[in-house]
Amino acid sequence: MRDKSHKGKIDANRWWFLMKDYDVVLASGAEHLKESFQEDGFRVFTSGLNYDRRRLFPNADIYAKLEDISELSDRRVIIIQSCTGSGPAENEQYTTSDRVVELLLLLDLLSRPVAVREVNHKCYECEPIAPPSRVEVVLTFQPFALQDKAFRTGEAISARWAIETIVKACNKIWVVNPHAPDSLDWVRALRERNLYETIDVIPDLVQYAEKQFSFNDAILVSPDEGAQERYKIRGFGKSRENSFKVDLHGNIEVRDKQVIIVDDLTKSGSTLLKAADRLRNQGASDVGMAVAHVLPLIERGEELLEELLENARGMIVTTNTIHTDIFGGKNPELTYNIVQTLVKHL
Repeated sequence: MRDKSHKGKIDANRWWFLMKDYDVVLASGAEHLKESFQEDGFRVFTSGLNYDRRRLFPNADIYAKLEDISELSDRRVIIIQSCTGSGPAENEQYTTSDRVVELLLLLDLLSRPVAVREVNHKCYECEPIAPPSRVEVVLTFQPFALQDKAFRTGEAISARWAIETIVKACNKIWVVNPHAPDSLDWVRALRERNLYETIDVIPDLVQYAEKQFSFNDAILVSPDEGAQERYKIRGFGKSRENSFKVDLHGNIEVRDKQVIIVDDLTKSGSTLLKAADRLRNQGASDVGMAVAHVLPLIERGEELLEELLENARGMIVTTNTIHTDIFGGKNPELTYNIVQTLVKHL
């Protein structure tokens, strides 16, 4: 039997939320975006807590719950998750795998919601609730981003597995500036089926950087060859020795010019800082940085980002796709709000 009681439960003072085309469900990695979505007039739902007031049980099992799930019946729903491990700025320590499982649990919950009533001690009755009419997923950070293809024989392509697994449980996936390029076979196959689409924050972020740095007609440069191809901008060649050490080569005509270094991702900022030094040595008058994602590492994550900010002389902006204390908490003026871009695309 269809549960129609949800219609009477909606707060009369909030009826205007239903004028929006969709409702927003924020998984743990995206809860810091709640206030921004609410300020923009959206109904926002977050996962509830277990009896320990946590989302991780003592054995590390994931708990997921949407208290007012009946209000999502027959609605278009957008679930947003940042699929990377949590940094020091978060209350609970999730791994990337935890984020993926939490997202899958929320998708399963929305696909077959039930109203539960306890009739006797540990005896429950469940009645189906009408599910949303459509469920889409926004990944502000792609899961297992650095393993989007096999680099050696026998490697699992974990990024492909995660995206393909998630898309089986929803109508469509949107990914903010993914590491995986469109040229990969598995990405192209999902695009052709209209199941996968990217959201590019870089144009908005560059505008934000120009305003923050008081730049006019800045030259865009990237140390990442993929970004050079995507944005048709100049850049350096790069060779990597390991996850933390890279070498740059090549020259760019930047004498007496303002330059913004554009990149999709940084962990410690070493490549960005090398690029900035190289540009200054080649005559650039001012150098700023615009990075889509700053990724706090498991060890010394926020400390490394603080060092990056200091070594960049404050001339760096990023987004809040991943919640960090250094940028989103202590330096919000250097943080572009990804919600402004999301609402334009969704």
